Amino acid sequence: MPLHRERGVEVTVNHDGWLVLRGGHTGKAHFYPPPYTVAWISLQRWGGDPHLATDEIAAMWQEDRSETFTAVEKWLAELRTAGLIRDDLI
Repeated sequence: MPLHRERGVEVTVNHDGWLVLRGGHTGKAHFYPPPYTVAWISLQRWGGDPHLATDEIAAMWQEDRSETFTAVEKWLAELRTAGLIRDDLI
């Protein structure tokens, strides 16, 4: 299921590579270290598909795909709870 930013969420990458997501409704900033920036970019490259993004990340870092997917899904659950992303039904 593709993922998309919630309306009004602002995305920036600061000078040292940290991903900053600012909630559209709350204005609260959420900061994530550079590996999450890579994950965010991969999600954008693959149209919000976490499976394809995980494949890319695991191959790039030569990590176990299953463990990488588990880590990505945990992070995405945090983003959903914070109201930063949503799942779009096809």
